[in-house]
Amino acid sequence: MTSPHPEASREAIQNIPQGSISARVKYFFSDYWQNLKLFSRNIRLYLAGAFLIGLTFAAYQLLLNLYLRDQGMSESFIGRILSLGALGMTLAAIPAAFYLRKIRLKKVLLVTAIVYPSAILVLTHLPMSNWLLVCSFLAGLSLTFYRIAASPFFMRNTTPKERTYVFSMSFGTMLIASMIGSIVFGWMVSYLTGILNSEIAAYQWTFVFSVFLGFAAVIPFMMIKAADPSKEDREADLSLNLLKRQFRLYSKLFIPYFMVGTGAGLIIPFLNIYFKDRFGQPPDKIGLFYTLVNATMFLGILAGPVLARKLGMIRAIVSTQLLSIPFMVVLAFTHSLPVAFAAFLIRGALMNLGSPIGSNFGMEMVGQSEHALVNALLTLAWTGSWMISAQVGGSLIEHYGYTLPLLLAVGLYIVSSLMYFWFFKDSEKKTMDGFVVRMPANK
Repeated sequence: MTSPHPEASREAIQNIPQGSISARVKYFFSDYWQNLKLFSRNIRLYLAGAFLIGLTFAAYQLLLNLYLRDQGMSESFIGRILSLGALGMTLAAIPAAFYLRKIRLKKVLLVTAIVYPSAILVLTHLPMSNWLLVCSFLAGLSLTFYRIAASPFFMRNTTPKERTYVFSMSFGTMLIASMIGSIVFGWMVSYLTGILNSEIAAYQWTFVFSVFLGFAAVIPFMMIKAADPSKEDREADLSLNLLKRQFRLYSKLFIPYFMVGTGAGLIIPFLNIYFKDRFGQPPDKIGLFYTLVNATMFLGILAGPVLARKLGMIRAIVSTQLLSIPFMVVLAFTHSLPVAFAAFLIRGALMNLGSPIGSNFGMEMVGQSEHALVNALLTLAWTGSWMISAQVGGSLIEHYGYTLPLLLAVGLYIVSSLMYFWFFKDSEKKTMDGFVVRMPANK
């Protein structure tokens, strides 16, 4: 998610045309195109590889729960599998932040392009056993090193002028991969079921196809010319003394993010099963739903910096989280598919409009030498919350259905919003260019 306040973008903000909507739209796309042309060869190769890995992840996100359910697995067991993936992510977050700043990141990209698809391949072809938990753990471990490697890789291969666009395009690339993957893989399962007369076999062959797309990411990653650690990475402060000195601020950044992650983990991983169980939807229709929600999420990403510039980041986070709550209540109680689908779309757009702003706000609140540590802490907050709540959510759904975990998620979203507002309501100052974050006085 791009920052709404980088120094490199202030001149561009001031020069946005004030005329018609068409003039503003034309300027927006022209500005984006001019910055896209500044992307280095390494960045373009990274985005190509990220797109291919994103397709593998799309199959995992869309189909794994449905596949395990068709294998006779309970929601609580599925929750354990998801929790072990989140555990791998959680355990890797802090070590990755320490390790990755010291090495050439091409190695991490190549290892991820091999280990992550391999773990998904084994996970979807092993007999149902506890070994599935090990595969899920390895998949989460490798994916976290890859995700945390992205920020220092961008720092090493960009200039300040186009850097914010690279961060935005990286997130957008994953969403586009999810959009394409959701509709293609959902259709493949339905198509292959008719040919193979076995939905289980159709799932497995679809996973094989998606996995080999992930393996193909090795090709663009191999072509990257590795860059040495940047000055920012070498100067990164990851000491225990820093944690002690900044404990209060880091706690304020960590806890609300953890709360909203816990709420999301209770229900978001299970929404594909929700549409299958409550409305009897087949994989191709669920894939279409996910494609459309990813499209609304992409629009939310584009709208996020604009909203943050108008309201400030904290008010943007709080307002989007609170606005998403009525749509989660609708999902909890409705038995109308069109109503549930509309709520699914709008909730996805609102939460993915505000969530990246929360991560960006954390970066703005600390000095540059602390970025690696804060990025790792926010990753830890999100993955750690899912490690707990995915297991709890699966068990709740198995015993009580979908209404209770959705309502619990609503409560956690409210708590998170109140915390954000209480902790940081005076942390931004309005200027002619938008809002500027006031770093804490003890910095």
